[in-house]
Amino acid sequence: MINKITITFILATIYSLLASSANYENKDRVYDQNIHTVLLHPPGDQLAPPVIRLNTTDRLRLSFDDMSPESYQFKYTFIHCTRDWHTSDLDQMDYLDGFFEEDIINYDFSLNAIPPYIHYNVSFPSRDMQIKLSGNYILKVYLDSSDGEEVIFTRRFFVVEPLVRVEASIPYYPKNLEFVRKKQQIDFSLFTPDLFNVEPEQRIRVTIQQNGRWDNIKENLVPTSVMMNQLNFNYREGIVFEGGNQFRNFDMKSYNYQSMYIKEIFSDQDGYVVVLHTDQSRAKKPYSIVEDINGKKLIKARNDQDTNTEGEYAWVEFWLRQPKIKDANVYLLGALNNWQIDDKCKLRYDSRYNMYRGRMYLKQGYYNYLFVTVPDGKSRGSVSVIEGDHWETKNIYTIYVYYREKVPDYDRLVGYSIFNSIDVSTN
Repeated sequence: MINKITITFILATIYSLLASSANYENKDRVYDQNIHTVLLHPPGDQLAPPVIRLNTTDRLRLSFDDMSPESYQFKYTFIHCTRDWHTSDLDQMDYLDGFFEEDIINYDFSLNAIPPYIHYNVSFPSRDMQIKLSGNYILKVYLDSSDGEEVIFTRRFFVVEPLVRVEASIPYYPKNLEFVRKKQQIDFSLFTPDLFNVEPEQRIRVTIQQNGRWDNIKENLVPTSVMMNQLNFNYREGIVFEGGNQFRNFDMKSYNYQSMYIKEIFSDQDGYVVVLHTDQSRAKKPYSIVEDINGKKLIKARNDQDTNTEGEYAWVEFWLRQPKIKDANVYLLGALNNWQIDDKCKLRYDSRYNMYRGRMYLKQGYYNYLFVTVPDGKSRGSVSVIEGDHWETKNIYTIYVYYREKVPDYDRLVGYSIFNSIDVSTN
């Protein structure tokens, strides 16, 4: 018979697990208001995605700024996730070799910046903490305290074993002819080795991501037909994304001059304020090519500055001339807010000017953004309402191929393909 002490221990353990899992989400989130400009990318290339190949020397570089007045010994660890970003059932010893956590010991104090900050950086995997399995991962940065773990921020990254080849195309004439010249339909096939020919309909799942967005992602796609070493994904209505429009941009690598799209730059005792020119709706305007970086951000100060420690922050003001949209909210969308649709990037309607307005606190650099409209009660946004919808738009698509392994039970990331819509478009 189970005694009261055993029951108490079990309940305490369950409560502890629930509490530790409830203080963060498996998303790109910052939980400490002092943390800014979190970057995760291969060394030397801010614009590259956070992907490493299993059993190679690939590494990722993490950096961030902390506005706290004193330095801290931050720690980090990796959390293995399922294909849909739930924490997997694996123990850390199943997917990590060596230590299960490490310290972030590299930091520098800012120079002459208002407000001052401390810049941290670390590269991983390290010699003492290696990753053994492919899949989706969460990088968790935290502080140990007497009250337990205090999670500071989380970031997604991917470990791939490239065993599956992907062939994709975007036809000019989609299956639904209402989408001609507007939506982008993704047609693709997988070419698999014999290893994955067992139960492919049950074990293979595919995710497709447009640019860096998570709100409109296509998940759990299954093959519709199976041939010898080839899996086809031929859905009746097609796999369709909004074409959208080229990203808007602004360049504030220097506060000494006003680049295109910047109306005014001024400073006070609290730092810089950058006011952008008022944006207009492009929904009814013809498509025009504007070079962009597909919604990403490039953190960069002037050439005579060290961006890491001398780059300064500014409040950036956004204005959008747009009648109030009923039963929906308008947000900024892009890497400037880690592709999150939340209050930080929500625009407020100002009835005095018949415009939407918003502010974001950003470090010197070059930024892309769009305006996305989200209906009340929904989490999926639409860019076409304000930005328009064009088949010609240059979008970046990423296809992730997962294979459900049974022993141990986890989702392997066995295929990864990234392509520009223009490169695979067919008339």
